Amino acid sequence: MEWLRKLKGKGGMIKQIDHAAIVVSDMDRAFEFYSGVLGLDVILDGRESGEQKKSFLGNKKQVLIALTEDKNRAAGDTADVEGVNHIAFLVGDLEKSSRLLKEKGIRFIEEKRDESGKITAYHFLDPDGLELEICTASENEVPQY
Repeated sequence: MEWLRKLKGKGGMIKQIDHAAIVVSDMDRAFEFYSGVLGLDVILDGRESGEQKKSFLGNKKQVLIALTEDKNRAAGDTADVEGVNHIAFLVGDLEKSSRLLKEKGIRFIEEKRDESGKITAYHFLDPDGLELEICTASENEVPQY
């Protein structure tokens, strides 16, 4: 964690992640997933904006996801998703959130448990193969991987 302390410095320049920018192969399908399945609000719908479509989704407080469409990107193969291991979303009620996702056809690829065996996170894939996580707030300084 020394590298993080050096980056943060005494003034605490970085407060939190503002949003994750994701390149998707099909903006309509990404909208269906991020808005319809995950329930994110559409903040800016850029699907009609010409060549490079950019859209923003989030919650009442902030943008969480910035989507850019690239029709040449291969869809659904996790081997094609480079540079990002996963994106984690903090949820208020993990059981309820996981149940809602299961009802929408999401298959979890991994469950994380704490020392007592309680599930603290679920991992799953978006339509382009990007790994996502829903998790609860942790008392640990470093997130569980």
